[in-house]
Amino acid sequence: MEPPNAPTHAGADPRPYLRERASAMLQIADGRSARQMARHGLYKPRKPETVCRWLAAIDAALALTRAQPEVVSLVYADAFILTRQPTLAAVWAAQGTEPVARLSQRRNTRWRISGALDAVTGRVTTHAAARMGVAELGRFLRRLRATYPDRRLILVWDTWPVHRHPAVLAVATELGIELLWLPTDAPWTNPIEKLWRWVKQAMLHHHRQADQWEALKDQVAAFLDQFADGSVALLRDVGLLPELDGAVNAVHGPTTL
Repeated sequence: MEPPNAPTHAGADPRPYLRERASAMLQIADGRSARQMARHGLYKPRKPETVCRWLAAIDAALALTRAQPEVVSLVYADAFILTRQPTLAAVWAAQGTEPVARLSQRRNTRWRISGALDAVTGRVTTHAAARMGVAELGRFLRRLRATYPDRRLILVWDTWPVHRHPAVLAVATELGIELLWLPTDAPWTNPIEKLWRWVKQAMLHHHRQADQWEALKDQVAAFLDQFADGSVALLRDVGLLPELDGAVNAVHGPTTL
């Protein structure tokens, strides 16, 4: 199946659209079928300017949130999967020794964490469960609304099919949460992905707690809880701080970094 042409209308930036297409083609080259790509939102018939329009809407909402942080909040959301077995990466080790990632004899249990990163304050709101289906996503949305009562709330999400399930959309509508969509398989457009990368680098690569599953989950939860009241440092690390001077000062007071 040939993808549609990149956007050509005046002023459109074709790069996000082309990246989405390229992501699909790379995954097909790795063995996934075009049918699988279509099922996950790639290669579905779509107007060429759709992705650019999505990102433009997010940019406009972010500008509004930065201008009116007292009445509007925008959060970037995504899910992270924690596994019992340690992940592998380049790590430091004493000279003459080989770094070891010891595996458990138990199955590679998974724990899913849905998180939302506030684009102005750096607050992180999470909800965790063994499976993150329709019911748990509904609970995640209710937790978000409880965290941000009495204000306009904009949630930026990717197009994972469960996010667009009618029951999930109904909960968002009930709670008055506005949804904006990110391109499929385009993690560079979602700043919270950098927080997940930080979690992996700080806690999961070559960890030694494969047989202390509950302790590992508690440590990851504690790591994320440090951002429950917001963090200017986190905003800086995920790339959301440089343009936030006025909004951050309004929420946090002047900062010196």
